[in-house]
Amino acid sequence: MGRIRLIIALTMATSMRAQTLVDLRTQGKSVDFSASSATRPAKTGTALPATCSTGELYFKTNAPAGQNLYACHAPNSWSLTAAATQSSQLLDLTAFRVSDTQLALASNCSVATPCNVRIGTVTHLITSSATVTLQNGTGTAFIYISAAGALTVGHNLALTCNAGCTAAAAVTAFPGDSIPLASWTAVNGIWDTLGGVDWRAFQSTRTLAAGPGVLIIEAPGTTTVAADPATVGLRVTPPAAATSPCTSGAWAADDSFLYLCHAANTWKRVAIATW
Repeated sequence: MGRIRLIIALTMATSMRAQTLVDLRTQGKSVDFSASSATRPAKTGTALPATCSTGELYFKTNAPAGQNLYACHAPNSWSLTAAATQSSQLLDLTAFRVSDTQLALASNCSVATPCNVRIGTVTHLITSSATVTLQNGTGTAFIYISAAGALTVGHNLALTCNAGCTAAAAVTAFPGDSIPLASWTAVNGIWDTLGGVDWRAFQSTRTLAAGPGVLIIEAPGTTTVAADPATVGLRVTPPAAATSPCTSGAWAADDSFLYLCHAANTWKRVAIATW
């Protein structure tokens, strides 16, 4: 009996030494790392690997805080993954690197889920995605919504847009009347693998300052810019009498006379001679 126990003990010891690797996918059950002293699910380093498989994560240790975590969204293509609470992570009108020569724009915009952009009093609906294909060159692509509401790629490169966007050559900065979305650099015909710069702004404002002779009147949802009648004389309807209501500085004209309100409710006029 003692010999049998010894054989069993030796067999178990050998088995335990041989079992050195555990496959958590198939051998784990209700895996819980909450009590672990540390967990590191992502690879780390100072440079993104040249190759990756979809779903991989990489923590770039030399990047600014909050811009360290990258995800492999397509084979060999990394994109920055920031905090989901930031406005820059909203999905509307995003730009992604698909390959060395292609960028995908507005991937989630469709007829069912349009990406809406308001310019002035008009709301433009972006209802299709777009692809930017780089052909050659070193420079920067500026992706924006134009004043006409079109998804546009301004550039100093050799590139093309499909039907979902418009390419504008000889552009080296965002136009002043555009809504910036993103910028992406390219070197020798290859899009930067570190990602583009997200220029979308969830919140914005415009400040108007009144100059000489100008009034700015604010009302809910509307800003009115008008001439200041106390400084700039306004043309009005010709008065019926010398005492017709008027504000000093107002003027009028008809086929016979030029009228001037020189004091409140007091008009004077001069006849107009033939040329």
